[in-house]
Amino acid sequence: MTTLLRLVPAPLIRAAGRLQFKMPFLAKPINFIGQKLASQGVIQRGAGKGLRFNGRGCSPGYVAGTSHLLEQELLVKHLRPGAVFYDVGANAGFYAIIGARAVGTEGQVYAFEPMPRLVERIRENATLNSQTNVAVIEAAVSDRDGVVAFAAQGSLSMLSSIRAAGKVADTISVPSLRLDTFSLRNRPPDLILMDIEGDEVQALHGALQTISRSRPVLMIEIHYVGRAFVDFYERALKPLGYVGSTYDGKPLRTEKVHYHALLLPG
Repeated sequence: MTTLLRLVPAPLIRAAGRLQFKMPFLAKPINFIGQKLASQGVIQRGAGKGLRFNGRGCSPGYVAGTSHLLEQELLVKHLRPGAVFYDVGANAGFYAIIGARAVGTEGQVYAFEPMPRLVERIRENATLNSQTNVAVIEAAVSDRDGVVAFAAQGSLSMLSSIRAAGKVADTISVPSLRLDTFSLRNRPPDLILMDIEGDEVQALHGALQTISRSRPVLMIEIHYVGRAFVDFYERALKPLGYVGSTYDGKPLRTEKVHYHALLLPG
């Protein structure tokens, strides 16, 4: 079955992964097929190839290894052995375990995730690969420490966020922290990967001291916030010497679109 999964075109797998979240009634058949094809739970492609992974109920692109291939490449390019990786909005731990292999036993991964079932899944996936350098932080990352309302759009969903709280029925209270607070008590980051469904500008506001002090590489998924992210970059990050572009080297976008930003310290 895993041999068959390698033969499925990567664009088709990525499209199926997106479709299950746009049309939730398709999630069960998509994941049933995906799990049948990847019954051994071994990542088939990309930077995580060969790592064991339980992706049941999550994007089929995780086990297929097709989830954001360029993001995977950039992650391992900028993570050296011994580095510290903050995975903010870690979901089931796909990038956390890739990062854990890249930084090695002397490095450290902090996986930030507020959803309880996903927290369990990250720990499971790290254990499957005997990765003791993955610490799971059960909290949402924001611009304040305390407790926040969090929209839980399915226990394994990639769409849950602070921003959507009040717009959906399933809103829960979760711990919230600032990366500036966290990094004072733990190893500071060499790279921050952030995918938090539209809350990225607020979270970065709560990380400015850490960014100024440690100058990590920033890989940020931008969710339809328009000029807000570019304004933040020009006001707060560019003066620190950061150079920003999309993952493929194009200028940062000001339209309300979904894209990935790479910010490198000068």
